[in-house]
Amino acid sequence: MSTRLRAPVEAITFDLDYTLWELEGVIEHAERRAYAFLDRHFPAVTAALSLEEVLALRGRTADDRPELLHNVTALRHEVFRRAGRAGGYDGKALEELVERTFAEFLDARHEVVLFDDTIPVLDWLRGQGLRVGAITNGNAEVHRLGLDGYFDFALSAMEVGAAKPSHLVFEAARGRAGVPMGHIVHVGDEPSTDVIGAATAGMQPVWFNRHGASWPADEVPRTPCVELSSLTELRDQLAEVLG
Repeated sequence: MSTRLRAPVEAITFDLDYTLWELEGVIEHAERRAYAFLDRHFPAVTAALSLEEVLALRGRTADDRPELLHNVTALRHEVFRRAGRAGGYDGKALEELVERTFAEFLDARHEVVLFDDTIPVLDWLRGQGLRVGAITNGNAEVHRLGLDGYFDFALSAMEVGAAKPSHLVFEAARGRAGVPMGHIVHVGDEPSTDVIGAATAGMQPVWFNRHGASWPADEVPRTPCVELSSLTELRDQLAEVLG
């Protein structure tokens, strides 16, 4: 079931990965870049652990440290810390390894390709008098991509201390937007975190379903939402609502 946006709309928030840009293969590329960096600068790690073994550390670390699941940066730091210890590093040398390897990872993690309609729609939004925000569970940073001029605020799960679909994230966004919850449109690609989270919080949810995926079988019943396959469609619906 798909609905349409309703007036009034005073603010709009966007998820980032897979909503404003393609992320397919980007994290895997960043992980390979980080491993190559370790091989060049901290070779004892790669002598002790293969790439596959370093990647497996993430899953084990998430199981061991569930409190880090809302903070993907801290989680990735801990992965590199454990890898460094496996290579015999400790103390200041270990922390230098963690910081430098994560910096390499984060640079590569931002080598994304914006969807073709992202900039045109963000340009259009700047003239509509809406508060525009970004909400992410990840560690993408809009300023690294030169997009910060389009946003009035950006929130991450790390900053809030909770991840979507927690109401705490959407409450924080409402506070930044400074408008009633029902006057905010949230756009995201994840049914469980973006659509259900925003709807439960009282926002108007938009499921950004660019590739026509089916609603997940484990999320039943389907949450009423606006379903769109492009940001251009979002602009057109907003134009109708804004008059």
